[in-house]
Amino acid sequence: MKKLIASAVILLALVSLGASNKIKVYVDYDRNTDFSTIKTFKWFDKFESTVNDTAPSMHRLIRALIMKKLVEGGLKRVEENPDVLVTYYTEESEDLRINTTNYMYHYGAGWWVNPYWGSGMDVSAYSQGTLVVDIWNPKTNEAVWRGVAIGVVPEDPMKAEKRIVKALDKLGDEWHKIQKKEK
Repeated sequence: MKKLIASAVILLALVSLGASNKIKVYVDYDRNTDFSTIKTFKWFDKFESTVNDTAPSMHRLIRALIMKKLVEGGLKRVEENPDVLVTYYTEESEDLRINTTNYMYHYGAGWWVNPYWGSGMDVSAYSQGTLVVDIWNPKTNEAVWRGVAIGVVPEDPMKAEKRIVKALDKLGDEWHKIQKKEK
């Protein structure tokens, strides 16, 4: 019985750790926009980018992946008179993960044994990153589409790059779904 309870607690801890490592994607768009009329885009790099300042190669990767997804979706990159403008923002914050364990043992009717064996607390810090992709109409200066990806940022740069690629793949898939739905 003790082994079964310990196994269940370990399994739940692994599942919760795995769930927190998932990338969550949220999308919103203007329901009044006819996405079938959007054929061209222009990259808008006027805002300050902390990624460009701290990791220029990562900035170039994010920018290239976003443009690749738009081109795969049938849009053409232009410098004059685009249908939409595109840019991105990032934010990183430190957060704490607190895992507590408290094993409670029960023997028979009314007899409780509560020795707190194996109980404890594990506190760890991690970075949570947010990547926001904005697409808006340059004529009206109103947002057309916004995609947000949120996930844990790995300390290993290669793993972080893979995570960004995965996040942008998910956002690109959401963009393609809306484009197809509107056609």
